Amino acid sequence: MANFPPAFLDEVLSRADLVEVISRHVELKKSGSNMMGLCPFHHEKSPSFSVSPDKQLYYCFGCGKGGGTFQFLMEHDGYSFPEAVEYLAEKVGMEVPKDTQTQPGDEARQKKAYDMLARASEAMSRALASPGGSKAAEYLQQRELPAAIIRDYGIGYTPDGYGFMNKVFGDDARTNAQLEAVGLLFKGERGYGDRFRNRLMFTIRDRRGRVVGFGGRVIGVGEPKYLNSPETKWFHKSELLYGFSEHRDSIRKARQLVVVEGYMDVLALAAHDLKIGLAPLGTAIGERQIREIFRLCDSPVFSFDGDRAGRQAAWRALERMMPLLKAELTPRFLYLPEGEDPDSLLKLEGADAFRKRLSDEGKPVLETWLLGLKNLAGQGADGRARMAKKADAMLATMTDTYLRQAWQQEVERATGISLQQQRRQPTPTAEAPRPVLELNTVEERFISALMQKPERFKNLPEIAHNFFTGNEGIVSLYLRAFSIIADAKDYNTDIARQLTQEFPDSQTLISRWVNQATVQDIEYESLLLDMESNDIRLRLKRGPNLNESVRLQQRLKELQGQQRKLTEQLNDTGA
Repeated sequence: MANFPPAFLDEVLSRADLVEVISRHVELKKSGSNMMGLCPFHHEKSPSFSVSPDKQLYYCFGCGKGGGTFQFLMEHDGYSFPEAVEYLAEKVGMEVPKDTQTQPGDEARQKKAYDMLARASEAMSRALASPGGSKAAEYLQQRELPAAIIRDYGIGYTPDGYGFMNKVFGDDARTNAQLEAVGLLFKGERGYGDRFRNRLMFTIRDRRGRVVGFGGRVIGVGEPKYLNSPETKWFHKSELLYGFSEHRDSIRKARQLVVVEGYMDVLALAAHDLKIGLAPLGTAIGERQIREIFRLCDSPVFSFDGDRAGRQAAWRALERMMPLLKAELTPRFLYLPEGEDPDSLLKLEGADAFRKRLSDEGKPVLETWLLGLKNLAGQGADGRARMAKKADAMLATMTDTYLRQAWQQEVERATGISLQQQRRQPTPTAEAPRPVLELNTVEERFISALMQKPERFKNLPEIAHNFFTGNEGIVSLYLRAFSIIADAKDYNTDIARQLTQEFPDSQTLISRWVNQATVQDIEYESLLLDMESNDIRLRLKRGPNLNESVRLQQRLKELQGQQRKLTEQLNDTGA
């Protein structure tokens, strides 16, 4: 892990513009002092994603994601922290200190691997356009894929026989070992050989758009029909989705996503201007992939062939989906006509008709589940018993309590059997109780007011230091803010940024405060009165001595009088 000097990180962040980074993925519009847009982390119809250009922090009031520029690059684009720093430093024209790498050579090896994979993809594209790639090119013509799709998605060809990769990269021992490490060569009894031979090649990219591996379809006769890159440091089949980096932004913009079975289905959709398709890499879809799908769209359509194999694939997807389902997620399942796939239907009916299938024929996940249970269980009393037993086992994997209860009611109605309600018990842990973090409305607005305008700290009464002493979750952060202001040359210091660096675990919390609706001065005055009044009430509950009690009650009356005058002022001005 890189260890970057704090001064260097500060300088990178001061030169970078969070709005510019986020605007690559989100259309932001001015809203008061902040910018608002549709959240890139979850599907929503009304904007709840706020960006503070002044504080350089973002927060979504819908899903609770928040942070700064590095955090966005890590959470959204899939960068590691060192990669996020290096990317941003390069973007703003800064050189990364050479002594930040704890293991010299790691960065160079990573870059070499990605360069090799990208060069291999380019070489495969050239081979497709050469005379030797004519059969693969004819296959693509038969599938009616436009040249732009072939180019943009990095479709290529690997010739039959051995030696193609060595012609591209050379044939020395070190190069061969590197090519084996990235999955392009394998080592056999007779030495190194090309993993992909006489295959139509599909370039597979990660979330950042980097080439990490390939899928190859055999041309003519051969086994296996499809062959993927092996598991490497860069290629993890269970985590990747074909088309993710190419379609992520268009899926969010269209608010539509269809999960299909293969590479050609994704490409066929894209060729018909439906850049909303994703596919697992030749195997059954897994939980990690489904998690990514739900992050992109809360109402994806899982499209499968209508034959027995297609229904089995749909059932496996549903089983893996169960632990992730929430009441706000509405996935659907679409079974295509016997013998048809998205490619053939698009050619037969066109894009509009396929869109209509997606919207009209997709079955809700609950309906798909009940139908699948009936098909598995069979008829009669024994069948209903088997259906109830299987349903109970599957419901035990669900984590959304309310959704689980609703589904349980539906299956009990279908079978006439009360389920046993067997549930997975949480594993006991020895973790200490988490510090209190809850804030009431007044506290939330008050601390937001301070973070939005740090100069307000200078006029706070001494008693203000005690406002959050009962809240272990934020008291350290709150008191640290006072010392930052005291040491600052002026009261306009970027206190929010400094606090996010010193309290990284509270970054989301601080982002929420600065992205709250602007706290105007007159509201702040009212909040300050409320905070002191609440603090006095807490002291009175502790039973102070008589003199202290009299003093506190007198001060409380003074604050109440000031609050009444402030309320009258607000009414007079119509604020």
